[in-house]
Amino acid sequence: MVDRRHLENEEFLTKVPQFFHIANEKHITVRLSTKRLVIHDSVEGNLEFDAVNRPHYDVSQKSQNVKVDDNSKETYQLLVRMAYGSKAQKTKCSTVVNSDNLDKFWQDYSNAVKNGMTGLIKKKKKSKTKSGKTHKK
Repeated sequence: MVDRRHLENEEFLTKVPQFFHIANEKHITVRLSTKRLVIHDSVEGNLEFDAVNRPHYDVSQKSQNVKVDDNSKETYQLLVRMAYGSKAQKTKCSTVVNSDNLDKFWQDYSNAVKNGMTGLIKKKKKSKTKSGKTHKK
């Protein structure tokens, strides 16, 4: 389920190398983020967003002592975002990944990100060779 604000997964994966190429040329930062997609319900409201009045819905407090049921039927979508630039000229895109496609998407996404981070690859150090000529004073 991808709406008009989010790109299809394959289209997003083709944009990843483009973003890194432009960012490497301009020497700017690419920001990557992932989170569980929570669709905001403006009519009834979401209990997840009201942590003050309903602290048992606060995920940060709840995550410390939650036991996950192995037979859980709920599936969640993942929102993946990517952006570069400043406030005035920010370029960004996002996609929503279903849990069924997550493994394949994650492999393709991580490969694309690793390939784009060419500036972070450690360069091999050249071994210093001693020349035959030495100067002593």
